[in-house]
Amino acid sequence: MLILLLPHKHVLNIPVNLLVLRCSLNRPVKLHRIKVIILSLLDPSIEYYVLHEKTWKFGGGDIYNPQGEKIGFIKRKLISMCTEIELCDSDEKSLAVISRKIVSVRPIYNVKDSEGSFIGRAKKSLITFRGSIDMYDSDNKIIYRAQGGVTKWEFRITAPDDKKRVFAEIKRGDKWRDVFGRAFSFKDRYVLHIANPDVPRLILLAYAIIIDNEYHHK
Repeated sequence: MLILLLPHKHVLNIPVNLLVLRCSLNRPVKLHRIKVIILSLLDPSIEYYVLHEKTWKFGGGDIYNPQGEKIGFIKRKLISMCTEIELCDSDEKSLAVISRKIVSVRPIYNVKDSEGSFIGRAKKSLITFRGSIDMYDSDNKIIYRAQGGVTKWEFRITAPDDKKRVFAEIKRGDKWRDVFGRAFSFKDRYVLHIANPDVPRLILLAYAIIIDNEYHHK
């Protein structure tokens, strides 16, 4: 069986009963059993997201699954008095927009989905040595808390009133060698680990991008 990993927009181009490919011998090969797997950023089976942040400060960056397949990306742009970051699926479909006002008492980020509906507001703590950002809902109630380490490279996203209820972890890529193996490239990468699959991963991905934007790109 051939397994094809394709973004959404290419699926309709595959014939239902037959696919003709050309191999290295430059002759058609007929494949009758095909399993198509669509790469989606919000696929609930994904436990680890690899964020390649090398070029993010210049306007873009990529997101991969542990197999090294690109499943999403972000785009940055400066609009008026705020910074806007767009989170996209592998087929270039916008999933969320994160906006930060440049002029404010403390850093505040608003997160909206592709339809423009509010899904969260992140606020950085004014006084903290380890790094801390809280996420609020539309009623201005804290729903998640991200607490960092001294170096601000490792964060845990937990319940605001219970640090033992861990929803996700964010660490540099080299901290996950036991998961990805030595052959995996960890340069300029960090990993979002989904510890609780019941939490909406769109808000967790936005959380990771906000933390990177706030602490790693000054």
